[in-house]
Amino acid sequence: MENLSQELELNQEEDFANKDILAQNIAFFRKKMNMSQTDLAKHLQYSNKNISKWEQGETTPDVFTVKKLAHIFGVSVDTLLSPIASESKEAIKTKSAVPFRYKLYILLLVESILFLLTCTAFFILKAVDVKNFNSALLFLYVSPIMTLTVFIFECCIKKKVELISLSLFGWLLILCFFITFVYINNIEYLFLVGFAYQFLAIAMTQLINSGKIIKINKILIKRTKK
Repeated sequence: MENLSQELELNQEEDFANKDILAQNIAFFRKKMNMSQTDLAKHLQYSNKNISKWEQGETTPDVFTVKKLAHIFGVSVDTLLSPIASESKEAIKTKSAVPFRYKLYILLLVESILFLLTCTAFFILKAVDVKNFNSALLFLYVSPIMTLTVFIFECCIKKKVELISLSLFGWLLILCFFITFVYINNIEYLFLVGFAYQFLAIAMTQLINSGKIIKINKILIKRTKK
């Protein structure tokens, strides 16, 4: 009986240790991917309270959720359940954790270069005096490109698609076409394309951010193999 009780105590201690390891790893990999608890909760279709309890070791996710977590973090289930040495964690943090302000500086540098090139082209066209072309339109034409760089920046940092920048990119592109070809009959119908694009952007944003598009791709791949 004494040996049995000791074995039970050891098993309980091991369970508590495993729970703590999983809790620490969920928090670690979530932060590594620059995801908030709310972002992770949306991917898993749980509340952020569940994520908080997992990371504090109050509760543990079921087996299927652990598999989903491993897939989202891009690691194996074994890695998610295994202790990661503090030295390895620090090494990964040092390697991947680039301060946000430096990333923002890179974005501002790219935007500044684009604006500088536009200004240069504007003054060249003004000096050459190109006929039948309004040089000021260059600033309108570069706006979709600048918006696209912001969209890519947000996707890389937040690991999700931002609807505002995606929508703004499409509408600015349509506005460029409209002003360029304003003399064409019925060009105003071009904005119908804009509304169609807007609905498509909303649908794609929801699918990608929820992770459902990944599931759809897997289903299509399986059907193609069959």
